[in-house]
Amino acid sequence: MAKGYLVDVELRCVRFRIPGSSSGNMRCTISFNTLTQSFGAAQPSQFEAAFVRHRQSIEDIAKRLISGGRPADADGWVWIRTADC
Repeated sequence: MAKGYLVDVELRCVRFRIPGSSSGNMRCTISFNTLTQSFGAAQPSQFEAAFVRHRQSIEDIAKRLISGGRPADADGWVWIRTADC
């Protein structure tokens, strides 16, 4: 994650970390489907660009979800869904 995020083509998502409170960095994920429906990424070649362009908004959503108690999945990742945007 040299860029601070990872485009995971196999899982069809972008994974990134945001600073957490006392627990260190929080691991977050947004699916390609959510990037399409909420941020206009119409083609696979646009997923990364949409994430980068809207990263601040995406991180703000992730922070809100985490502070609201959104649980992580079994692997420790908090997923951002279309309904969250």
